[in-house]
Amino acid sequence: MKLRTIARLMLAFVSLVFLVPLNSLPASADTLPVDPGNPGAARDVAALDSDGDGISDIVEINGYDADGDGRPEVDYKKMGANPYHKDVFVEMDYMPGELASEEELDRIVQSFADLNVTNPDGRAGVNLHLDAGSARSAKYNLGGGNQVPHQMLSSDMGSSGEWANIRARNFDSARYNSGFDYMIWGDYYVDNKTGNRISSGVGLLGSPGFMVTVGKTYWEGANSDIRVGTFIHELGHNLNLKHGGTDEFNGKPQYYSVMNYNYQLTGIPKADGTRYFGYLQQDMPTLNEWALNERDGFGPQAGEYLYTHKDKNGKDVTQPANQPIDFNRNGVIDNSPVSVDLNGDGILNELTALSDLKKLNFDIKPAQAGAGGPVAQPEAEENLVTADDARNLGLIP
Repeated sequence: MKLRTIARLMLAFVSLVFLVPLNSLPASADTLPVDPGNPGAARDVAALDSDGDGISDIVEINGYDADGDGRPEVDYKKMGANPYHKDVFVEMDYMPGELASEEELDRIVQSFADLNVTNPDGRAGVNLHLDAGSARSAKYNLGGGNQVPHQMLSSDMGSSGEWANIRARNFDSARYNSGFDYMIWGDYYVDNKTGNRISSGVGLLGSPGFMVTVGKTYWEGANSDIRVGTFIHELGHNLNLKHGGTDEFNGKPQYYSVMNYNYQLTGIPKADGTRYFGYLQQDMPTLNEWALNERDGFGPQAGEYLYTHKDKNGKDVTQPANQPIDFNRNGVIDNSPVSVDLNGDGILNELTALSDLKKLNFDIKPAQAGAGGPVAQPEAEENLVTADDARNLGLIP
């Protein structure tokens, strides 16, 4: 009986040890367990991801070892990853003469650093790591980034399209499987349905992959604002943002985000004279187009922004967005609600403008096959902002 009792006690003790949750044990960047080399480790939903950026702590510290040989193919720590601060990594391939300048890349990176998102390390913002290879300074050289031959791209971002073929030839699969995003600075692409060749870009929704196509053939003379705004816009699709943030209602005047076609090329005009190139970081009031209150404008939250609209004579008027606005262009501020199609889609809608920070999803996964099913194809968000739009705004010759 005594031996049986001892055996039972020992079994109970061992069971308790193995039942203790791993995340209840103290861990630091230096004490995290070594990744055993599982190729799916970076995408294991059960893996600890302290900062919620879609790259597990283990991979951010020890790197991604795809073949389990003990030597990581992707050394995230060496590239600046921090398991306690959100990181986004993007490899940028580029056609001759189309890669953004160092200054433009700096602006893009700063836009993410300025995002008011929380992190376990107590500092706000997102560390955006851009890889242009040797074409730019060391801070933008993470060992990838390739010049690719000039060619026409297409709107097909599936496995048979030109974009995917370029990616397959130049983008390491270990990067693709472990958390890296991938994009191409291209010249132009052809819409397979309409034949349009002058779009500014296209991005996959909630999945890695986009291209910026404001190149010399149709966008000759495009300025830095156009490249910066379009890059942030297309990357936003990968991070789960739509053209209306949470929906596809485009052109909402109080949706102060570069996801909005109204602001992609020029940024959001601010009362201090600057222009903001980034995502909306606070909720704005909902506008009911069938019952607009002209006295309120866009509400007190819009105090830092400007709004440009037509007056009753068809002339542009720019004013603080929180001041009374003559929405129906009758020359007076009405006391009663008015009905106006503010975003020009031909329908009176309820226009919401929630903070993009509520919708951002940094865990962007490659398309995966379901149980016994085909690979799920992410939706491609084609950009309807064209070179003609830029020309009409006087932004290109």
